[in-house]
Amino acid sequence: MTFSSDEGFIEAAIVRGYAQSGQARPGSIEVRGPYRADPTEFPEVQSNPELFDTRPEPTPDWEVSFYRALLQVDAVLLIGGGRSTFIAGLIALSRRVAVAPIGTFGGAAEKAWQRMHGEPDAAPEEDLSAMVSKWLPGSAKVVVASLLRQHERRLSDQEQLRRQMNAQSRRRAWGLLSALVLLAVGLATLPAATAWQPGTWTAVTLLVFGPLCAAASGALIRNVFDEAAEWLRAAVLGAAAGGLSAVLFLAAQLTTNPNLLQGESAARLGYFVVPVGFAAGLAFDAVLTKLRGTDVVRTHPVDAATPSQHNTPA
Repeated sequence: MTFSSDEGFIEAAIVRGYAQSGQARPGSIEVRGPYRADPTEFPEVQSNPELFDTRPEPTPDWEVSFYRALLQVDAVLLIGGGRSTFIAGLIALSRRVAVAPIGTFGGAAEKAWQRMHGEPDAAPEEDLSAMVSKWLPGSAKVVVASLLRQHERRLSDQEQLRRQMNAQSRRRAWGLLSALVLLAVGLATLPAATAWQPGTWTAVTLLVFGPLCAAASGALIRNVFDEAAEWLRAAVLGAAAGGLSAVLFLAAQLTTNPNLLQGESAARLGYFVVPVGFAAGLAFDAVLTKLRGTDVVRTHPVDAATPSQHNTPA
């Protein structure tokens, strides 16, 4: 990307060397910027017009065009320069694109190299040393090789991140599918319970199995939004919370009506315990915390009536 053909900038020399290399591809030199310069200002346009791709910018501020272009590049080479060069290096480092600040020539590139030296995993130590070592005929190959290695590593990191995101999406899909199946099984126990004679072990089993499945379903749905994505742990804890909540609900009903499971209304209990199990599984962490803190056998009256060790007579 070039912004000026002025010989006072490095772009003119870069374009000249690139066009003479014999490896330039058509349209690979993008001429950008807010200026109204004709691309024929580059002498190379006369001999190789196919190499140039003119894309004028509408804004009159060249810095806007320059910094916006940095969001599209794959690599940045810094040589000398001033404030904009240093900012370009910071943008490249923040985007984690390949960057090679040639600090041996001084200027803002040297300052960018110092900043790059403090970045973890920015470039190998030997590449960083080559950027500030004495410039020799083979130094350019070392710098270009460093840019290529950085770019390949970035592509590898992006591919690994893409695979991780795809794997996470697949895990979430399987988790939601499993939650749907468990919820369907839990709801299926409602009509199934009406087909069995009240008070039998089969009917009671369905009355407990339904909220267990619903609770595991709610826990899996809840776990989809967690980063840990520990499906088995969530299903077990959700089933435990939902099962205990359903049993406590049934115990409260049986306390007031001991013959509840013997009548025809026992099948209708499932319409209460299944939603209770699902809600408990959806908030299994809060339910289990509440259950752990519950004083099942209230001992504080006994503790209050027991004389302390200091008040016990000898």
